[in-house]
Amino acid sequence: MATEEGAPAVFISFVHEDQEVVAVVKEFIEHELKLEKNVFLSSDKHQVFAGDKWLDKIGHSLEGARVVVLMLSTRSVRRPWVNFEAGGAWFAGKTIIPCCYGSLTKDHLPHPYSAIQALNLRDEAHYLVSSIHHHLGLKTPSPETPWMKALWGLLEEQKAEKEKKETGFIDVIMKDYYDFYRRLRAVLDRFTDEN
Repeated sequence: MATEEGAPAVFISFVHEDQEVVAVVKEFIEHELKLEKNVFLSSDKHQVFAGDKWLDKIGHSLEGARVVVLMLSTRSVRRPWVNFEAGGAWFAGKTIIPCCYGSLTKDHLPHPYSAIQALNLRDEAHYLVSSIHHHLGLKTPSPETPWMKALWGLLEEQKAEKEKKETGFIDVIMKDYYDFYRRLRAVLDRFTDEN
């Protein structure tokens, strides 16, 4: 996965009001694709530090990224910054993935976004990570579908219950913390994109 020196493989463009959704999406991409420290958010204080020239940092990250995920809500498609980053990615020949959520769906994307294969985050989170996996040309196995994750989860739960009965100290509570699909759905349920 060759990127420019120090640049992330994935750049996520968004508006700050949508930060809660975007933070879960970033964590989801990093976890599912094993891309820790390879997904850029302009508001991440581990990536843009006090004293950095943030516009230069964003430009460098956008230039070096191979995939640009546009987080598109009704609010964000009206904002100049997301459109500015999208235009930069378009002219630089980057792979652009429009990711719709809130009250905006891929069927209602304005032009020119509607000319790009888009997805609805609520129902197509797996499509997002499998598309990024494809565009980055990762050699790791493709991410499992939510159905397969659920099946493995049930099998693990049964195994844990059996071990818990046998040993009495297995902690199965943490499994929900790692269920990114549930966490993503919960944050999307709370999300509103009204100004």
